[in-house]
Amino acid sequence: MKPVVPRFAWTSFTRRASVLVGALVALSGLCSRVDAAAKKGPKSVPVQIGLAEEMAANEDWDEAMRRWVQILYYFGPSDQEARAEFEIGAIALRRGWSGVAVSQWEKTIQRHPGNEWAERARAALKAIGREPPPKPPAPTEPYITANTPPAERQLLIGEGDRAVRLYTFGVRDHLKVPNSYPNAPHAPKARFRAGVCQASLGHPERAVQQWQRLVEDYPDSPEAQKARASIAAWQAVLKTCGMYAAAAPIPQSEREWRPFRGYDTGPDQGLSYAEDLFENGIYTYALQEYTKVLLDLYTPKGGDNPHKAYARYRMGVCAYRLGERDAAARQWHRLVADFPDSPWADRANRALAAVAITDPFSSDSGRPAPAVPADLPSQLVKRFHLANQLVDSGLPLIASKEYLKVMVLLTAGKPNPFQAEACYKLGVTQHLRGRPDLALATWQRAIEEYPDTPWAEKAEEAISRALQREAVLASSLPLPQEPSHEPAPQTP
Repeated sequence: MKPVVPRFAWTSFTRRASVLVGALVALSGLCSRVDAAAKKGPKSVPVQIGLAEEMAANEDWDEAMRRWVQILYYFGPSDQEARAEFEIGAIALRRGWSGVAVSQWEKTIQRHPGNEWAERARAALKAIGREPPPKPPAPTEPYITANTPPAERQLLIGEGDRAVRLYTFGVRDHLKVPNSYPNAPHAPKARFRAGVCQASLGHPERAVQQWQRLVEDYPDSPEAQKARASIAAWQAVLKTCGMYAAAAPIPQSEREWRPFRGYDTGPDQGLSYAEDLFENGIYTYALQEYTKVLLDLYTPKGGDNPHKAYARYRMGVCAYRLGERDAAARQWHRLVADFPDSPWADRANRALAAVAITDPFSSDSGRPAPAVPADLPSQLVKRFHLANQLVDSGLPLIASKEYLKVMVLLTAGKPNPFQAEACYKLGVTQHLRGRPDLALATWQRAIEEYPDTPWAEKAEEAISRALQREAVLASSLPLPQEPSHEPAPQTP
């Protein structure tokens, strides 16, 4: 008999966001479905909404919120702006950011006074004891138009991230502008805003570093003047507080490192972006970007990519910085196996020897990381193997995002040969995240949606093992003691 676990009825993340908001809005009949969007392309708003809902079901709240931000500022304009504003507020409430939730719902009311989402926002505000703002005399302009250039859209995503407290995403999205559009008029502003986000994260030294980079790259821009003033202000404040060291020690491993900076080709831009993220201390997403370089996600068809060995080496460095020592060793072992004549193979051997002195590896460190297939014919195939690499690198949450893209985004909800395996492996990532509830639901989904595949069988086995494990863990808890009805012994 097949193991069966309860399958959670699909709802939008607003109903999952909080009990309060869930009682106010019933969205299950209104949520866009991935299958309803199957006739659209991956960049269409309906498909992006489907991905946002999947991210929420994965309880990846920050990524879900960022998807709605992108729907507003990148994938539009559309008629879904009111919903996007409302949903951002719902997630913010789920994250405990009531101020952001109130701001978003007030914005929904003011920008879309006659929209049903404005009515929902009004009801939500009243439920938490806030008086809704009055309706404005006329609707405002959309966030973007069909003529908004890509660089400006990317800048606006970063600004949207910052406005809803997604500061790490704000750094990432702002840094995409100078790396992908280095000559765009918005590039200096984006670099400056990346520094602002770093300051909001509590990293003023990294903020100063970004502003110094801005002065170096765009010395004659208006933002360079702001950067110089900001550098002076922060340094003065930190010195006054006794928190500033003019010559902070640099780790030995980084003294000889000079980040790559180049923008002539797609692989150059991808690598430059990865290096930028690493400099900003965002090692998780730096590792993801190095992996994308390795897998040619930035390489046009028929193009050349000279950065693969270096990208593999830096994947190991990022893994080590994240505390994944065995994963770092596996990256370096794979580099030596695949690029034995590269100077980075020698560097990888040196890294293995140096790290082993202070950080003993486990037995799992001896095997190389997964090899890159010789044939990567499409973005779908590349993304699938990107997810596999990220799991092996110790990043299950980041890998889960990529598996979801394989399932619902890249073929816009239409069947593809990797969906069943991606669904099963999504459950594996949820298990690795310590979320057996999500894993069980996802494996049940694999059984129901892909019943005639080997991955449905693997899902059945995974559910059986998981239920056995949970039963053992539950039975290991001390049982409550029954009250004794015997009289207490008498003291002689």
